[in-house]
Amino acid sequence: MRCLLCPRTCLIRDGKLGFCLVRKNVGGRLFSTNYGIVSVSTIDNIEKKPIFHFLPGSKLYSVGSFGCNLRCLYCQNYPLVEGGFEAAPCRCLQPVDLVSEAISRGADGIAWTFNEPIVWSEYVIETSRLARSEGLYCMLNTNGYVMDRPLGELLEVVDAIKVDIKGFSNRFYNEVCGGLLEPVLETCKAASDKGIHIEIAYPVVKGMNDSPVEIGRFCEWVRLNLGPDTPVHFIMVHSFHRLASHAEIRFEDLEKIRLYAVQTGLNYVYVGGTTKTLAQNTCCPGCGELLISRTGDADAERVYFKDQQVSRFCPTRSDVRVMLRGRSCPNCGRAISIRTKSDLKG
Repeated sequence: MRCLLCPRTCLIRDGKLGFCLVRKNVGGRLFSTNYGIVSVSTIDNIEKKPIFHFLPGSKLYSVGSFGCNLRCLYCQNYPLVEGGFEAAPCRCLQPVDLVSEAISRGADGIAWTFNEPIVWSEYVIETSRLARSEGLYCMLNTNGYVMDRPLGELLEVVDAIKVDIKGFSNRFYNEVCGGLLEPVLETCKAASDKGIHIEIAYPVVKGMNDSPVEIGRFCEWVRLNLGPDTPVHFIMVHSFHRLASHAEIRFEDLEKIRLYAVQTGLNYVYVGGTTKTLAQNTCCPGCGELLISRTGDADAERVYFKDQQVSRFCPTRSDVRVMLRGRSCPNCGRAISIRTKSDLKG
């Protein structure tokens, strides 16, 4: 069976799994083996994704399953994506049960995260459709590695999307992530063209995807294809998994990258993966007025799977203060690119 979910287009023999390890050929029919299988779940702020310009301070029910269609050498959630799921702790939840849990826990929305939600797409689509009918919003935390048709189905049921552009060369994608760059860029453009709120994360790996040329090409692409108001997060990649001995980029170098990105014409650029910087606040691109302040707590809301912490390098912003006047800067009146509840789809 040929799987047409992602650009790998795996040819799967009877009884075998695709690269993602959760899509299986059973007697000539393709099955999603992780449908309804929830491995981890927690309540956290939307800022942890990171999403900074969509309902700031709102609460998400973040849920994940198993499987992924990339193999990033630095993956912080590798127990969820690299197999051995059979005896792993998990729950089986029908869409209505997961939505009920989210509502009972006081969530404003559901985040599909931890593992790659694209390989969970049938469940994500069905549950998101139900969640939105109940007044919840839905967001994807994704690598964006997906074919056009399933992407279109996903974009019909989500309100916000954060895409990791993991580097800006096919060399990096091939050697470090096991994929290609172009399909990810097409996902970003499709989401933006459809009017979905989109934010971009660029995980910075020291000496591998942080050259001025590569960063410059990335920033120029975002500005020209997604717009200068698109929030961009440069994320510190920590020494972990197969890059455990690899040196981490310094905070001061991340700040230099952020300033360079602003100079290229991007209006909202942040530093992530650490709470040791003020470059997580939103300031007016016109006058510099502080518009949204975010303080972090690196130790909050730890989530474990098989006794291993997942998303361990994603800081929590425990205190989010919004000083906007509607959607405008209270000092100079400049319109600020931000989504509020009034923007949510019916």
